[in-house]
Order: sequence, then structure tokens, then C-alpha cells
Amino acid sequence: MKASPRILIVDDNQDIIMMLSHALSRHGFLIDAATSSEEALARVASAPYDAAIVDLVMPGQDGAALASALRQRIQGLPVALMTAYVRSPLLVAARKAGVRVFAKPLSIQDLVGFLQSEIP
Repeated sequence: MKASPRILIVDDNQDIIMMLSHALSRHGFLIDAATSSEEALARVASAPYDAAIVDLVMPGQDGAALASALRQRIQGLPVALMTAYVRSPLLVAARKAGVRVFAKPLSIQDLVGFLQSEIP
């Protein structure tokens, strides 16, 4: 893993963003956050990212569709989708698209392990 990978966290819940930002920063990641799909796509258009962590259920575009859009804009971008709805039909398409799914409550160690294994 290269030094200080840049991670985009996308969630409409500020508490989740703050918790993940704090935890992942302690593991050496640089964190940016977006609270909507539109904001996330704008950030990706203006800055490089090494991975994204996206909530499944958000207002507007759902996280599975956003994950697909992010992977189209940055080929091979590792995307982790987080959800409390582990039986959602949206997850089938996400998994087929190569998106890793994490159930809430999140295990920070599992998430860090995913990021470390996926970021060159």
C-alpha cells in the first residue's frame, strides 16, 4: 500500500462520516467525505481517490448505483458498500459489479483490511 491513500466516504449520516474519518485517519488514510451521490461525483471529478466507502441507502441515487458510477469514472476503484440491509436486492448487483459489502455495524479492522488489500 502506498503512503497516505486517499479515501472518499459517502454517507448522508454525519455521525457515520465522523466515526469512519477518525478511525481510518488513525490507520494512515487521508479522508474526504460527501453526503450525497452528487457531491461524491463532483469530488471524484476534481481529485484522485484510491478507494471509496459508500452507504447503500441515501436520498436520491442509491449507493449501489453510485458505486457503479464511481467505478466507471475511476477504473478499478475499490469500493466498499456499507449497509444495515443485508438482504437488499441492490446488493446482488453490487456484488456482481465487484463491490465489497460490509454489514453495519462496521468492523473497522475488516474495513482497514479490505482497504490495505485493495490499494496497491
